[in-house]
Amino acid sequence: MLEKDRFIDYLAEVPNFLSVFIFSVFYNVASLMLLEISKSTGIATANLSLVFTFYTIGAVIGQLTSVIYNRKFKKIQIILAGYVLTIPIAITISFNSNLILFYILYLISGYLLGVIWIQANQFVLENKVKNKDRIVTILLSFYPIGALISPFISSTIIRMNLSWRFTYYIVIFLVVLNMILYVLILARRKEEAKDDSNSRLGFKEIFTDKSKNIIFFLALLSIVFYCASETVVATWAPTFFRISRNLDIQSTGYALTLFWLFIVIGRGITLFIAGRVKAIKIMLVISILAIISMVTVVFMHSQILIFVFIAAAGLGYSAMFPLLVSTGSTLYDRGRGILATGLFIASNIGITIAPFLTKFSSSVNMVLSISFSFILMIIVSLIIFSMQLIISRKKV
Repeated sequence: MLEKDRFIDYLAEVPNFLSVFIFSVFYNVASLMLLEISKSTGIATANLSLVFTFYTIGAVIGQLTSVIYNRKFKKIQIILAGYVLTIPIAITISFNSNLILFYILYLISGYLLGVIWIQANQFVLENKVKNKDRIVTILLSFYPIGALISPFISSTIIRMNLSWRFTYYIVIFLVVLNMILYVLILARRKEEAKDDSNSRLGFKEIFTDKSKNIIFFLALLSIVFYCASETVVATWAPTFFRISRNLDIQSTGYALTLFWLFIVIGRGITLFIAGRVKAIKIMLVISILAIISMVTVVFMHSQILIFVFIAAAGLGYSAMFPLLVSTGSTLYDRGRGILATGLFIASNIGITIAPFLTKFSSSVNMVLSISFSFILMIIVSLIIFSMQLIISRKKV
């Protein structure tokens, strides 16, 4: 009989969970305050929205280069050093009013927190917990939890008539708190030697089946378009609601909170049905739900109905990313680390694209800019349907 995982082993990963949470809060906390930042600094909101792109570019570079530091330093050392450097960056952002410097500071922040994310992920994978799927799902769920909390932080600061700059002091508090937890909980953990045999595999040794190669490529494309769609909702919908639907900051915060709350709820539901219903069928159903919901949200003027359908959209978006990652990264028995890395890079490409789409389309029409949420999801749905056809014909 297999030994059950201990709750204490899950609890020991709290600092790593919080690392993903902080990454999410740093990214999402500004989305609700773009108008306040614009009024304070005189920078156009469309130009400010590109800070999300620079943050993501930095995160991609950080995630790709994170393992290089492991050649000389322990994971705990890399994480603590990254946080120490993040604190003065956050302080500088809180005093900044220059657009170019915003871009540079967000690029550096994304890089540092991207490095930390990978180190935290390695900590989790080396944990004593045998059910890696569950603990990794918990880790990744702290991103939407961070996105769920971010509107509360932003709206509370604005409602208290405090400057938007105070939000970055809250981020600093979270960073310092997590540094303390790392020292108290993980500083004494023995770090296992890294086995990089998988990283030395060539592409020809991994991608050995033509049909599976096509499915993997389609999964990559799906993630790019899905993450672009989700980012349009997460970072641009608040501005759309406030400008085009005249929602106040509190109501806009509620809408964004409902979106992320139902993403978290949807992922929880998926944990129970994923083994009983095929992932591809779940993705088809929820993608259609997301499309219908966002079409309604975009063209709806009733605040109550906006709340109802943005929540439904959250359910539609909820399980798409983890299911696409699990589908793509488990196609082959070898090189799963490389497969997963490719899928995460695809997600960041999608996140990077979204602000450019909203920036240029919003100059034409605000409705057009937010409509990319369901336009991109329609493409995702068609790609997933193509994956289903290949799987059913080839029995992959």
